[in-house]
Amino acid sequence: MKNISGVLTIPQKLTKGEELIILTRREYENRVQQNKEILKVLKTIADGEKAYRNGRTLSASSLEEALKHHAKR
Repeated sequence: MKNISGVLTIPQKLTKGEELIILTRREYENRVQQNKEILKVLKTIADGEKAYRNGRTLSASSLEEALKHHAKR
């Protein structure tokens, strides 16, 4: 790597011809956290779909009705 007047050259051997993106540590950690949250939501959705397919869901016309049904379980 060479640093000549603010320009940083990274050898292709290091990147193996791929594009390279540089992030600050804070931004990287934020992205990692966002990805964890997205995976958690996707898992919740998949679990809900599975419960629906297995007939383990409630039908209600309002949130209040749904909460009443849920309290009885």
